[in-house]
Amino acid sequence: MNTTRRIHLNPQSKGNLGKSFEAEFRTAWLDKLGVAWNGSDLDDRHHTFAQRHPEAVRSYQLGNEHESKTALLSLFRRVLKDSAPVHVIDTRAQADALILGALEELQVLDVCAEQGVRLTFFLFPTDDTESMTNVGKLFLYAGDRVDYVIVHNPAKARGDLFKGSQLEKQLMEFGAKSVALPAVTPTTLLAIEKAEAIAKRGLSFAELSHVEAGHLERLLAGEIQWAMQKLFRQYDAIADLLLPTELVPKEKSATPKEKTKAEPQPQLNFGE
Repeated sequence: MNTTRRIHLNPQSKGNLGKSFEAEFRTAWLDKLGVAWNGSDLDDRHHTFAQRHPEAVRSYQLGNEHESKTALLSLFRRVLKDSAPVHVIDTRAQADALILGALEELQVLDVCAEQGVRLTFFLFPTDDTESMTNVGKLFLYAGDRVDYVIVHNPAKARGDLFKGSQLEKQLMEFGAKSVALPAVTPTTLLAIEKAEAIAKRGLSFAELSHVEAGHLERLLAGEIQWAMQKLFRQYDAIADLLLPTELVPKEKSATPKEKTKAEPQPQLNFGE
């Protein structure tokens, strides 16, 4: 399936999973490849994504169901008119029901398919039954109309509910691929917060990794560089799920194995 553009979305409900953390690495990878991208920040409590990339990312305010639907309509209308090959959407916690409702009511997936735009959902396995049930609902709605990247973050969750589950099996049958977030020490994370406070603005990981910029001392900047390199190799391996077809490196652009259209089972139970 040829795609002209990609939309990256992390629609999961639970917070504190490293969603914004992972998105920062991913946009740094896009920058390294020279792939033009822009984004939307739906984390109306922090707007960290927009603060770190003010020229590329627009903030949206999610309120009640009606307000959220209006905001998401504005967002997707803008994205579908845009020419950037990749659009990255960072969401706040507890927004999955709002996003799922908007996707369904606005028929976003159908419109995207008509225009050759493909969504990639980034899903984070957790140890929380409610969170994994919400992930199952996202999958049951989207099926094979989107692609999936499973992001394992051992620093936040072991993901035992996901390992070996029916949901994991079906996602893999639908072509899902996975990456693992490297563990960054609390010392470096605290230094990043301090550097941003001193700079009085958000700092991208690309900025933080450059020792010459003076935001982090050499050892801490080196850890960010190490983490970026480790994740970049993983993104390279799944580039066909992250980039439009024409931008996928040739060795990754081979026609993927035809997905078997299996009817997703409605009972995705966790914690039994």
